[in-house]
Parts: sequence; structure tokens; C-alpha cells
Amino acid sequence: MSIATTLHHLRTITLEWMIIGAVPLLNRFRQRAEWHHSLADLRQLPDASWGACVARFLDDRQFVDFLTNYEAHDAFHTLLEYDTTVIGEMRLQAFMIGNGGASFAGRVLFVLGILLLPELWPQLRRDLHRGRCSTSVRQWQVPSLLAQNIHQLRTHIAARTDQM
Repeated sequence: MSIATTLHHLRTITLEWMIIGAVPLLNRFRQRAEWHHSLADLRQLPDASWGACVARFLDDRQFVDFLTNYEAHDAFHTLLEYDTTVIGEMRLQAFMIGNGGASFAGRVLFVLGILLLPELWPQLRRDLHRGRCSTSVRQWQVPSLLAQNIHQLRTHIAARTDQM
């Protein structure tokens, strides 16, 4: 393994540690988000629904349940097709910043990610642009949309892309 590869791996691991460590800390200060759907509930929805896709997304990654207060966040990972890796998390935050819906913690993570992994900037710039050009999701009440067809929601989000 080259020194550059080793350093990249260490920077990625550092960012991953920050992400994982931040969740319990942030939950101490955040108001509990309203979410009344278990993964079992979502598995009962029609196959093409956003909720069923979220359940499959989490099942495929062997997550046994949602992280508290991150249910909608995980749903956006699914809807926007960003993985749960460090890179996927950075891409989701870039989209959300561009879309106007990033949390303070998401913006901090984004800055830290750019500082630790500057080689991601070209991809993150594209994801920022994607967010800017997409229909705003900031005010979406995610739990009320879980029965909707995920392909139609993706089309709806991308609708503004043609206008930019």
C-alpha cells in the first residue's frame, strides 16, 4: 500500500469516526423527530414505494433499525441514491446544502470532509449543483410520503434540473 493510499485511508477513517461519534452527541441536543414507522411497517408497503425502498436499503446494509433522529436522513440516502459510506454521506450533505436543507451539523461535516478529503471536491461540486437545480425537499414531511412511488418522487425532485 502506497503512502498516499494509506494517508487517504487514515483521513477517511478519521472522518468516519467523526460521523459515528457525532450521532449520539447531537441527539443529546436535538429535539426528537416525529417518526412512527418501524422497518417492519415499511416492509409492508408496496415494492416501489419510498418506504419499502428505505427498508430494503437498510436491510441490504444489515442495519437492524433506524438511528434515532436519523430516520428521514436515511430516507433521503435512499431517495437520492447516496450510499451510507463516508463518501455517500458527504455527497448527501453536498446535495442538502445545495438544496437549502442542510442542518448545522451537516454543514460542519461538509466543511470537515472537504478539508480532510479535498480530492472529493469535483464530485461534491456536482452534488451541490444537483441540489441547487432540484426541487426543494427542505419542507417535506417525509413520513407522510413513504407510501409514494420512489421513481415519481425522484422525477419530481429532478424536475427543476431541466430549467437550470
